[in-house]
Amino acid sequence: MTPEPLPPASPAELAPQGVVLRFLESTGRPSEARLYLDLFRAHPREQFAAIAIDANVMANAADAVVQDLRFLSALDLFPAVVLGIFQPAEAVAHARSLRRHLEAEGVHVEVLRARRRNLAARVTACARSGAVPVVVFEPAGDDEAGDRLVRLGALLGELQSRKLLFLHRPGGLRQGGVLVPIVNLTTDVPALLSSGELSRKEVLILDSARRLCEEEAPPSFTVAVTSPLNVLRELFTVKGAGTLLRRGARISRHGGWDGVDLQRLRELLTSSFGRPPADEFFSRTPRRVYLEEGYRGCVILSDAPLGAYLTKFAVSAEAQGEGIARDLWEALVAETPVVFWRARRANPISEWYAKLCDGLVRLPEWTVYWKGVPPTSIPAAIDWAVSQPVDIPRGDE
Repeated sequence: MTPEPLPPASPAELAPQGVVLRFLESTGRPSEARLYLDLFRAHPREQFAAIAIDANVMANAADAVVQDLRFLSALDLFPAVVLGIFQPAEAVAHARSLRRHLEAEGVHVEVLRARRRNLAARVTACARSGAVPVVVFEPAGDDEAGDRLVRLGALLGELQSRKLLFLHRPGGLRQGGVLVPIVNLTTDVPALLSSGELSRKEVLILDSARRLCEEEAPPSFTVAVTSPLNVLRELFTVKGAGTLLRRGARISRHGGWDGVDLQRLRELLTSSFGRPPADEFFSRTPRRVYLEEGYRGCVILSDAPLGAYLTKFAVSAEAQGEGIARDLWEALVAETPVVFWRARRANPISEWYAKLCDGLVRLPEWTVYWKGVPPTSIPAAIDWAVSQPVDIPRGDE
């Protein structure tokens, strides 16, 4: 039986040893950390995440792993810790060491052998009892890393896990020495593989992530490769701190409101902006609507004399940081050579908009952006954008 979701934590509940509040403050945007914390706590404990820890990490950065798990347990979050995927010979020793250090910190641990029967049920019972389940993949005949990754995928499917983290000393996948922040497993994999820059271990991770995300896991499932020093930032911030591996969003295109579930769209806009749209918004028929299949993101365009006007660009609070925005933007620009839009000066994605546009102008209340607009038409585009009605009013509007 699925337990009732945990209620949102109060600040007093987040203060054991002061470490939690200090982290929330250190992120620069405590609201993001709180958003993810409430999201994690709204689901059964066993679905939170799995963390596969490399033997090199356990040998050289075990202290960071212990502190990460201590922090998470203080928040009633108990990820399934997985040892031995790539170096099973050392997994049992590392599990014993990890258990000893965590229990010294007051964190309960249960070590589980990966080949035991009813493993998912055991992991579930462990997490729900308030202990960290440590799953150990021991050496077994001619068993190889790829086989162990397949078994790990099956376990995650039974647990309905929402995220898998690989703790990797380099901290993520790289091309040309530069960290790759997001990999679209639908389109980006051939270029990564042909670069010749990935290690054998990274190729296995990439292949496993593609199989999980495209064939087995639900759309919301993601895989991340990150450093043991950045686990908390990867979990509790939109930008993350490593390489996010995720299935490309499946996006449908609609002419006007035809085929759009307006109630679900209203819920998406409310989640993204924190306020519901005005009723009048749905009385105006848009030019085109791009929708992620699960209504976790959308782009809405309206007609304008100078091209397309980007009325709304929204990603649900739960899906922010998953790369859906990039997929929506690519679907938009593939069909829309001329587009302009506005956003409030305090909009948190203003920096991202600035990277996408050809130009922008900052006004007292709005920033107006454009792409593909001829220079002679820019003043008219700015005037048009500023004159548009407010679709999602604030309390003072």
